[in-house]
Amino acid sequence: MFKVFITSRVIDRISRDVNRPVERIGLLMGALENSSLWVNDIIPGGTEMSEVHCAFPPQRLAQVANDIVEGRIEGRIVGWYHSHPGHGLFLSQTDLETHMQFYQFSSYALSLVADPKSGEFGIWIYENGVGVVQLPVNHIHII
Repeated sequence: MFKVFITSRVIDRISRDVNRPVERIGLLMGALENSSLWVNDIIPGGTEMSEVHCAFPPQRLAQVANDIVEGRIEGRIVGWYHSHPGHGLFLSQTDLETHMQFYQFSSYALSLVADPKSGEFGIWIYENGVGVVQLPVNHIHII
């Protein structure tokens, strides 16, 4: 199981983005270094959201991919975040499917869920032979 390092700036930006009564979504940007994943930026998602659903519009994702290729965005997509306002920290079946889509591109893909009402967040990864599991807090480092 690998370690995740997240900047306090990223945590602050996610907290501000998800502090709403509707679900929010975004991408986690960073890099893999020495078998640890570093998350140093976010790209907030689109406008498709409700109290129990959010989606990253395909055209927005295409623009982000183009900006990465063209060098306008540094790093790479290392996962995604979304909120469950007042519903706690868990991955729904849709969330699990989304995680596995990210996993196709990187075995270090993260899913971060934030609950703005409780102020908590959790991170999920795919562990070989086990499936998608919540990363223990001692593997998460805020720097």
